[in-house]
Amino acid sequence: METEIQLLMARVSHLGEMSEAEARRIVNEVYRDGVVSRQEAEALFRLNEQLAERDPVWVERFVEAIKDFLLTREAPEGWITDEEAGWLIGIIGRDGHIETASEIDLMLSLLRHAEGAPASLSHYCLEAISRRIIKNGVADEAMSERMRRILHAPGGDSGLWVSRDEATVLFRTNDAIAEAPNAKSWNNVFAKAILNHLLAAAHPEPQTESDALSREAWLKDNKASVGGFFGKMANAFTSGAWFDKVSYDPEAAARARYMAKEAAAKAGKQVTEEEDKWFLRRLGWDKSVSPAERTLIELLKSEAPGFARGLKEATQAMDAA
Repeated sequence: METEIQLLMARVSHLGEMSEAEARRIVNEVYRDGVVSRQEAEALFRLNEQLAERDPVWVERFVEAIKDFLLTREAPEGWITDEEAGWLIGIIGRDGHIETASEIDLMLSLLRHAEGAPASLSHYCLEAISRRIIKNGVADEAMSERMRRILHAPGGDSGLWVSRDEATVLFRTNDAIAEAPNAKSWNNVFAKAILNHLLAAAHPEPQTESDALSREAWLKDNKASVGGFFGKMANAFTSGAWFDKVSYDPEAAARARYMAKEAAAKAGKQVTEEEDKWFLRRLGWDKSVSPAERTLIELLKSEAPGFARGLKEATQAMDAA
């Protein structure tokens, strides 16, 4: 098969792009025999890049062929090594290339099916999805779902909840597409991921509620709900060192715990307009509010007024400093 791929590559280089019929023929050949060397794998990546349009059959079989090669033909079977991750990232990220949807789907498939993979691959995939969304100028349903998938169950040593680095990528991505007609699912994924990050940062011992706080639980779908996690927290706010890690001093944290409990205990209490503005300013948003940011505020209003009040109290001394 290697000789045939080389001949086809020569023709593609001459013509500039590959026809759909040629793509189907070569991918069927690959799918039948499998990729057996990195040279063949690299040829498939080049063919993928040359396609003017990528139909679903090509994408599915391209992903399967490379995934099966890395997980079954190279040792250790079922794992992605640091060296393999470096090779893959080098191929996909060549010469400032903006990753295609099919390349992103390949990384997501590897992270899902591998027994283990380096954090570098997960981090790269997250950044690739961000770059693709920014390049497109909009977060449609498909790209929003890809973002949810990489945040839901990343590989490597990623924590149980959304990290500061991941939150930073989300902020940066949303800033770039704030005025675009994004899918509603983007707003929901953004809001739930950021709230998960904030809650884990303020929780005194988030590992004690690892099941309820886990990214898998929060990002299992793209609906604007967090599964009633906050409904049972009115008393919890005073049972530990809540807000200590994000407050200016112990007294501020203590006040925050008291205010959080009071707010959570008042059924139907809403986050005020003043707290709306504070929350956005505290996160560095002194501009117009995007739909995704508004979804985050609405999520706080409907499900977490106590947490929002406590977070404000814990950090307002920083605002005055």
